[in-house]
Amino acid sequence: MSEPKEKNNKLSIYLIKSGIAYDKVLKAYAYNNTLCENEHSKTYYYPVPAKAPDWIDSYFKTRKEEIFNSHAKVISLHELVIDGTKRIFAIPFGNGKHLLNDDVIEEQFGLKVLLNSVSKSGFRQITASNYSDDHRTKNEQTPKKTDITDFGFDIYNDLLRKATAKSEDEMFNNNTITGGEAITVCVPRTIENVDEFIIECYRKYQSDKYKTDFKWIDNIKEVKEKELKNQLNEELVQHINNRDFERVWMAIPEVIEWEKVKDFRFKTDQDGYDDIDLESFLKFFKSGKVNSVDTLKIRKVYAMEQDSDDPLYVWTVYNCLIAEIDFEGGTYCLNFGKWYKINKDYVSEINDYYNKIPISSIEFPNCVDEKEDEYNEKLHLSLDESILMDKKTVQLSGMGYSKIEVCDVLSKNKELIHVKKNGGSSYLSHLFNQAAVSGEMLLSGEFRNEANAKIQKVIFENDFRASDYTIILAIITRYNTERPHIPFFSKVAIRYAIDGLTRKNYMVKIKNIFDERIN
Repeated sequence: MSEPKEKNNKLSIYLIKSGIAYDKVLKAYAYNNTLCENEHSKTYYYPVPAKAPDWIDSYFKTRKEEIFNSHAKVISLHELVIDGTKRIFAIPFGNGKHLLNDDVIEEQFGLKVLLNSVSKSGFRQITASNYSDDHRTKNEQTPKKTDITDFGFDIYNDLLRKATAKSEDEMFNNNTITGGEAITVCVPRTIENVDEFIIECYRKYQSDKYKTDFKWIDNIKEVKEKELKNQLNEELVQHINNRDFERVWMAIPEVIEWEKVKDFRFKTDQDGYDDIDLESFLKFFKSGKVNSVDTLKIRKVYAMEQDSDDPLYVWTVYNCLIAEIDFEGGTYCLNFGKWYKINKDYVSEINDYYNKIPISSIEFPNCVDEKEDEYNEKLHLSLDESILMDKKTVQLSGMGYSKIEVCDVLSKNKELIHVKKNGGSSYLSHLFNQAAVSGEMLLSGEFRNEANAKIQKVIFENDFRASDYTIILAIITRYNTERPHIPFFSKVAIRYAIDGLTRKNYMVKIKNIFDERIN
């Protein structure tokens, strides 16, 4: 008679950061009660009395002891020496994760174990967030195994936070595994024999195998450690007070309707500004300096509505800050109120790419006292035989309510000019996406016919060739420089957009438009 098959147990294994003392891993009260222990591990629990769910009393107006539940809090700490290095691992059960102290776990432990254990086409589910737009988090799954890029995952603009994939590794019994902060999998292991499995997981974490297909996960990491964020915020305040405006500046943190905005204010009852900048903000302090990051998080920026004394948009000053700071050998970016650590090689790669983007030779007039639509009119009038395309949107049947703008100004030399203010990475992402979508749609004869109808002139012929056209991304900035001064994450986004357009055979150039009124 064959031996009964050992039951699988669902385990979630966390790696504790190196340097965290054993007695600092858990909240102090969590060490008071021991469930069991052996040579390398000790399991703690926090007593939680059984209770009836709230809905038993409030909805059913009755009580039933059989329906009582318990939110058990149990966690095992395993202290192991692996290849000469001592590391601590935590395996929680029930609500045991709540017994961990803040900022003690390695954020990407489970993710790296997973990426080192699965094939590129073995993914079933991903959780990702966008850092160059508005931090939207997306959670997608497929009915069958697929490549990670089939989820619409953008390696240039998305952070992979968690993934589920089918393992082809015998150590995981070829089961499906999930990797994020923890590695989660069902395996026939118990407290008596789990140490060997933990050691193999750690060796997977140490492997560089993932760099073959997933090297990009090391490019950008969100900073979550409170102490490091506090240190970066202190550096931020110093840069602001030292007026290092090449490293720290302000930008509108979302796409707004500029035509509805009268001006921007730091106090609603005082005179406004055409745009926001740190020099104007610092004038509100007698010393010309801010005391702490709390000031930046409390003080507001108001976008005032036309013909009204009410704000149309309100943001904290902190959320309007863009910063690129070197700190203790690392490169960090502040974007939408979140800090990110950027791989230095990746910084160099992105900057090198951006600095090689061709610059348009067209003479663009400076922006003086115009909103975007007014400037587009001014640009159109300055370019002989150009066509003003601003707000001449095209909508095709089957596209729902999507309206696509071909460009803002079309020159006689087949240059599709897209103009936007430097409103931070969110606003610039909108510009780059607009150009990418327009370039894609112009390959459609139906779209070209509709565009011709809008301008009442046949501009886009049936024998349209992308290689005949140049797309110009023109950015209005406060800097009188040849190349636009934009945030790092915008440089990442523009690379993605340009790569897509050049694959379609368009030429892409950039242009800086000096905004005189801000200075």
